[in-house]
Amino acid sequence: MIVAIGLMFFAFTTILGWNYYGERCVVYLFGQRAVLTYKIVFIGLVLSGAFIKLDMIWLIADIVNGLMAVPNLIGLIILRQVVADETKLYFEALKNRIASESGEKANA
Repeated sequence: MIVAIGLMFFAFTTILGWNYYGERCVVYLFGQRAVLTYKIVFIGLVLSGAFIKLDMIWLIADIVNGLMAVPNLIGLIILRQVVADETKLYFEALKNRIASESGEKANA
């Protein structure tokens, strides 16, 4: 009974947390006027989740989690030159720091 109650609270707070997180993302991407549409879609999906077979829910979750990689990959492609430049700067600074530290040790 304790596990069932704990699972119920975990599920409920997870739904609330993801709702808030999604709402903030919608406001950032589309503005305040899109929040009502998001809430309607979110509530519809939560309600439909109670009637869909568990296998279908896992399939949908896997697809959506996979799709979350798309914007990250696009960002990596767009920022690849920035990452390469920053990496070069970091390793040059690291090389200079190691050289200066070894020079200080040799003088001591």
